[in-house]
Amino acid sequence: MPGGMDAAPGKGEPIVELIDITKQFKGNYALRGVSLSLYPGEIHGLLGENGAGKSTLIKILTGVYGPTGGRIRVAGSDVAIHSPLEAHQLGIGAVYQDAELVEGFSVAENVLLGSESRGWFVNKKAIRTEATRRLSEIGIPMDAGRMAGTLSAAEMQLVILLSLFHKKYKVLVLDEPTARLSATETTILFRLIDVFKKEGITIIYISHRLEEVKRLCDRVTVLRNGVVSGTRDSSNISEEEITRLMIDEDAKQLEVHNAGLAQEDVLLEVRDLRTERLQGVSFSLRKGEVLGITGPVGAGMEDVGKALTGLTRFEGSISLGGRAIAVTSPSAARSAGFALIPEDRRRQALFNDMTVGFNLSLPVIASLSRWGLSVNRLVTRYALEIVERLDIRPKNTDIEIKFLSGGNQQKAVIGKWLRAGASVYVFIEPTAGVDVGAIKEIYGIILDMARRGSAVIVISSAIKEILALSEKVMVIQDGAMALYKDRSEARYEELLALAIMSRNAAANKAL
Repeated sequence: MPGGMDAAPGKGEPIVELIDITKQFKGNYALRGVSLSLYPGEIHGLLGENGAGKSTLIKILTGVYGPTGGRIRVAGSDVAIHSPLEAHQLGIGAVYQDAELVEGFSVAENVLLGSESRGWFVNKKAIRTEATRRLSEIGIPMDAGRMAGTLSAAEMQLVILLSLFHKKYKVLVLDEPTARLSATETTILFRLIDVFKKEGITIIYISHRLEEVKRLCDRVTVLRNGVVSGTRDSSNISEEEITRLMIDEDAKQLEVHNAGLAQEDVLLEVRDLRTERLQGVSFSLRKGEVLGITGPVGAGMEDVGKALTGLTRFEGSISLGGRAIAVTSPSAARSAGFALIPEDRRRQALFNDMTVGFNLSLPVIASLSRWGLSVNRLVTRYALEIVERLDIRPKNTDIEIKFLSGGNQQKAVIGKWLRAGASVYVFIEPTAGVDVGAIKEIYGIILDMARRGSAVIVISSAIKEILALSEKVMVIQDGAMALYKDRSEARYEELLALAIMSRNAAANKAL
């Protein structure tokens, strides 16, 4: 499905036009005069550095926010979209990184939600039969009777996409759709996108994976600092040009390398760590050392971090600073000296309706209090120091954190723990859904933590990320340690081959 086939302007009139869109939040401009045209059956890539305005633009299109200025036209007519329901009625839908289903319903009931035949009784058998047919048609290996609450984030995303397809949307927004997907799930997603395109459905594809954008998209629009930096036919644009449009800096200048920060003293020792998915993993970590753990999503690498931070039950032993510790809960892990920066920042790490200042100061609120009451002046000063140090945008501690872009939210999660005195930092997919420029900043923060003497564990499905940050690397394959060696001895091709081997095995089992 090569990008750029059939230039979009030749496909007739636009299905959606965003004209001179402006948006302000408490005096801060998120968008300034953004215009974008979308054509029937077009896959349109939307790229931009962290805080460039991508999320804000999409939320305006889908009725989450109202624009401060500008117009929206759908099928040639001006419209006002005041809510997601109104967007739905116009045939506009979205699947976000934190997509959710009705957890108390089955997969089948979620797929056909709102499409059931009207009457006194709901024929659950018929619903399951129809959902099974649709799952099979697209090639999603999933039991239609399974409860949605048991699905992984990746599985939920595929089910939501399937449900939207059969509700006949005209325009779909996919926000970082492969951030949590395995190779097999990504293949299914691309197959589904191909079906959407053939049906004339327009897709806005937001991704920081430039190779995906070139493979899938017809055209690409790049936002920078709230304005359109450029729109290009994806068949005639290089990754270097996309990067320059985003940040005015060549992709090659974004490379990061851990030159060796480990000290002599062993800080963390893990022996025979076992969970439902892990089979006896052992390792040690010195002060200042970064351990990178990779492997296929869902093959067990995530359980290492979850066990160390009290999120899942385990067997085995953990010693910190030469002392055996019992990690029985997240609070016990924090008290022992572990800090977790999770993948799902919105659900697991932030209070979305509270301010940036509140979220940043929460782990150290006691030190910013007098007689048990927090002092606003101290909280604000502390939070502003973190905002400046990590370049969190906008530089406003009073704004609700839900208004920040994904990358800035991730920096805020890291910022929470900068003064908490953790001995071991555990990052799970630290740059999922984060743009090129913010990735460099986050890498710098991680290495600075190591430089200050903390041990760091980075758990990521991005192999280049693991090689850039780590002094030791580990591959978890089907719950077992398939590789554990110094970074200097590890090759990209070797790690990739191990990960692909496991993914293919998992796919064969599923099919």
